[in-house]
Amino acid sequence: MVSKLKVGSLVLVAAAIAAVVAAPSAKSALMCQGTGQPFAQFGDTNDYFGFANNGFENGSTGWRLFGASIGSGNEPWGVNGGGSSSLSIGPGGTVSSPLVCAALNAPDWRMFAHANGANGSLRAQVVFYGLLGNVTGILNLTNFDPSGYASWAPSQDVPAALALPVLTAYAQLRLTSTATSGTWQVDDVFVDPCGMRG
Repeated sequence: MVSKLKVGSLVLVAAAIAAVVAAPSAKSALMCQGTGQPFAQFGDTNDYFGFANNGFENGSTGWRLFGASIGSGNEPWGVNGGGSSSLSIGPGGTVSSPLVCAALNAPDWRMFAHANGANGSLRAQVVFYGLLGNVTGILNLTNFDPSGYASWAPSQDVPAALALPVLTAYAQLRLTSTATSGTWQVDDVFVDPCGMRG
C-alpha cells in the first residue's frame, strides 16, 4: 500500500511540473524573436526587439531609477520612431530596465548613449531571472568610456555570452554611472535575442 506521504509528494511534483509547462513565461522564453534592425545603418544587421518604454517617451514607466531622471533630448536618428525624451543618469546613479524575454541563446543589448559632461564610464550589467523571479545570474560587465560618446552614438554591444541557467526566463539591463560629475544620457534600448549566434 502506497503511503499518504508518497502520494502527497507525487502530487506536489506533478503540480510543479504542470505549473512550469503552463506558464506563459516559459513558452515565451523559448520564442523571443527580433522584429527589426534598428542599427543597420551602423553596420549591425542583427535582428533586435524593443520593449515597452524602451525610448522613455512614457517617462520612467517600467524602469527603476536611483539618482536618475527622464530628461529632454532624443537620439538624432529616430530609430524608434522619433521622440523628445531620454534617460539622464547622474553621478553614481543606477537604473534597471523592465524584465524582458530571455531566449535559449543569451541576449545582447544595445542602445544609444551620450556622455553629457560625464567624467566617468557608464557600467552595464545583465541580470537573469528564473520563472519565480529568482536571480539566476549577474554577469558580463561592459563599460562605456565617455571619450567615445561626446555626442550621441550607438553603444557597443552589452553581451551576455554564456549558456543560460536552466529555467531562466527573463533578462534585465542594469546601468550605473561611475562619474562624479556630468550625466549620461541613454535612449532607445534594444535587445538582440540571439546574442550567442556565433
